[in-house]
Amino acid sequence: AKPVSWTKMTVGFTMFFTTVYAAQLALAGSLSENAALQTSRMVRESIGNSTILLSWFFHNSHQHFLSNIPVFFLTGWWVENRVDRDRFIYGVVALGMGANLISAFFGLFVVGASGITTGLIVMAALGSFERLNDSSAGLIRSIVLFTALTTYSLYTVGLVAPPPSGTAVETHTIGGGIGFVWYILEKGKYDFDYRLSIY
Repeated sequence: AKPVSWTKMTVGFTMFFTTVYAAQLALAGSLSENAALQTSRMVRESIGNSTILLSWFFHNSHQHFLSNIPVFFLTGWWVENRVDRDRFIYGVVALGMGANLISAFFGLFVVGASGITTGLIVMAALGSFERLNDSSAGLIRSIVLFTALTTYSLYTVGLVAPPPSGTAVETHTIGGGIGFVWYILEKGKYDFDYRLSIY
């Protein structure tokens, strides 16, 4: 199995999202829960519909930011240790920009990394599912991880319990679909290796 490496791009993306959110609050001149929403609207009013190309950089509230970033870091760390750096970057961009662009095509303008997080969760869940059939893997750990990831991914698309108000369920669903396609491509072309001793 591929040895665990320091996940530089996951850390880099996490720092980037955090810096952008801090800049949103600074531009809004407030630390209130929804201050970043003002900045998102200001950017959209300034550059129009092309904002959708950048919308996956932004978040609308503290809750929105804090619900995405820890999940991105943990699942990004899992995926980055199983693909090379360039494919990880392309995959994250495809998840972020793709989910938000497709949402916009259907008339839903969204901001945030929700498509990315759900896509990465789906990849990790599928990898955990494969471990269930691997006699060398810890069965109990694999069951727990697969159950947790699957439940959370179903929660993000509103199939387990109602998600928080304002959650873009459609964007989460699209991100999950892109993540599924990315996983299949990794398995078919690069022999995606889920077997790492990281949990």
